[in-house]
Amino acid sequence: MGARVMHAKYRGRFLSLLSKCLTRNELLPAHIVAAFSKRLCRSVISSPPSTGLFVLALVSNLLRKHSECRFLIQRSDDGEIEDAFVTSSADPIETHALKTSLWEVVALEKHYFSSIGVLAKSLGTIEESKLPLHQIEEFSDHTYESLFEMERKKRKETALAFVEPQSLLTDNDVFSTFLTTNK
Repeated sequence: MGARVMHAKYRGRFLSLLSKCLTRNELLPAHIVAAFSKRLCRSVISSPPSTGLFVLALVSNLLRKHSECRFLIQRSDDGEIEDAFVTSSADPIETHALKTSLWEVVALEKHYFSSIGVLAKSLGTIEESKLPLHQIEEFSDHTYESLFEMERKKRKETALAFVEPQSLLTDNDVFSTFLTTNK
């Protein structure tokens, strides 16, 4: 599963089926949950925002259901560590997902779409663990248009402060007396 899936026409259907397979089986081994979480988070870095919201909600649900994988988020080593994840391996055991961390979540905290940043920051927190699991269906049907409308509704009134400039340069600039605006 690569980043190409995140741009496919039927990505919503694929991710919905993947979600059902991963969340309905509570007896999955930790290495499978960790491998899927790592692959999903890695592919979100270059995917559309609608897919990013869905994947972060899914990873959040997976980490809450499989508490043995929570250390992937809460790992706090000082200094740089090498990512031991083997992306070329198709076998979840050989990916060494349990020897790595979800550093992608930290990168997503600074995402240009604010909802992804908020969701990424809440991943693995104590407050999140007290909340009910995310309803994945709420995240599956987002498009650029629906996300734009959601953001537009959040910011109905934008306060604008505009002061008409008296000149193109500041008063203490050498050339301030040469260039002025016409009134």
